[in-house]
Amino acid sequence: MNSSEPLFRDAGEQRLSTTSRIIAAAAGLISIMLTYLVAANNTGNWRFVAVAAIGTVFAAVCLKMPERRRPAPEAFVENGSTSELTEFEDRLIALDEASDVFVTSLSAADMFRLVSSRVCEIYPFSASVLVVQNEAGDANHFLHADGLNSGSLRGIEIGINEGLAGRAAASGRTEIDNTLKLDANAIGPERVSAFISSVAMPLGTGPGMPVFQIFCSVPIANDDDTLNLFETIREHVGPIFRSSLAFERSMSSALTDTLTSLPNERAFRIVLENQLAESMRNRNVRPLSILSIDIRDFGAVNSMLGHAAGDRMLEFTSETIAESLRKMDFLARMGNDEFSVILPTASERVAFEIIERIRASFTDREFEIIDGETIAVNLNIGWATFWKDGETVDQLIRSAQHRKRQAKSETSADVMLFPKQYVN
Repeated sequence: MNSSEPLFRDAGEQRLSTTSRIIAAAAGLISIMLTYLVAANNTGNWRFVAVAAIGTVFAAVCLKMPERRRPAPEAFVENGSTSELTEFEDRLIALDEASDVFVTSLSAADMFRLVSSRVCEIYPFSASVLVVQNEAGDANHFLHADGLNSGSLRGIEIGINEGLAGRAAASGRTEIDNTLKLDANAIGPERVSAFISSVAMPLGTGPGMPVFQIFCSVPIANDDDTLNLFETIREHVGPIFRSSLAFERSMSSALTDTLTSLPNERAFRIVLENQLAESMRNRNVRPLSILSIDIRDFGAVNSMLGHAAGDRMLEFTSETIAESLRKMDFLARMGNDEFSVILPTASERVAFEIIERIRASFTDREFEIIDGETIAVNLNIGWATFWKDGETVDQLIRSAQHRKRQAKSETSADVMLFPKQYVN
């Protein structure tokens, strides 16, 4: 692209265009008036010549008028694809509209793919990633990836200042690398072997801002117009990505138990509704069971050992239960010492097998109070199976809790045995 041609009209050109319109309007009005006067004067045969002269003068004024400059349909070319500037502007506007419509309805990953595809229409690339700081703030995490080799790019963690993304985050400006040496050293040459160049665009200013990075199969021009294009892209996609990430974090907080980091009751009900719908559609081939669990005599722990020990016991219990479950199972903390588990595709028989695994895991492990002093953690467990014990979320939960209470009342009145020094 010719660097002497600006990407967008500036204010001076807009004022020039306004002056041109005034001149054209005045010339047109004068031409109409003169034509009327000539037509009204019916003396002589010179009227035709006069009207022709007026038209000639008006055309000359229009031709000499300062021209309104429009952006030329310059193209950004890669792999034979082009995007004209008029389409470029339209697509950026579409990105803004997408943010308003989809930021609260799409996951951050889906929003990333949507925006990435729109940007690829403006400036074609082979792959894209969204790089964010981890929670500790000591590493950059490749959170989302799309395009070629996206599977190998997603989930990488590198040093806070490593790679092209680290450089862009540190400098606060768009960085272009046509050698890929920075990323080859940071994430490994095999992950970038399919690419030739990359550009990293920080999506804001200040520490901790995410970086949108694209990888290309051809060199990237490092001229003013290309940099202006990338600056415009990041100005539009930055608010979209930041809003999407913030919304997902807020939703995650609303669905997560802060102590155990497990999903909470609200999340449990959402997932159970979805699993129940699947089982209803495939009632004969897709069983579903749930478990309701609490810690026997948990109140005694808080009374004798304090809430700090009680919190540690809850963490210990959640970790031990999770280790006994299948990868597809969903464990949630419902409140206080109560936990619930969704067992997709599990019949009543499979649910019994999982219950036995959970009990065995607590037999093998004891909770350490302090300095090697331990106590056994015993659980009350109830279960419910779709169709047999209920067909709705509430019916299944009530059935599982009812069985849990029965198990608690039928259990002999054993209590937790505490070391003597902890007994009041």
